[in-house]
Amino acid sequence: MSNQTEICFCKSCKERTSHILVLVRKPSPFENTKHRKRKEFIAGIIKGWFLGPFIASADEFSRHLICEKCGTKTIED
Repeated sequence: MSNQTEICFCKSCKERTSHILVLVRKPSPFENTKHRKRKEFIAGIIKGWFLGPFIASADEFSRHLICEKCGTKTIED
């Protein structure tokens, strides 16, 4: 989990405020399947081959923005 600060528009405050950015790993699509590790490995190779390693790894995280003024949480996938 990583966190940073960004300035962006808050829908609740209706102004540009400072937000805390938290990157959260998305759950695995192979959560309760047999041979989970092998399937994740093969899917990672295919994603990295077609999309490139940076975009493939960025696809595994969702952005959570939390307003420092009002505490409203916004999730961007």
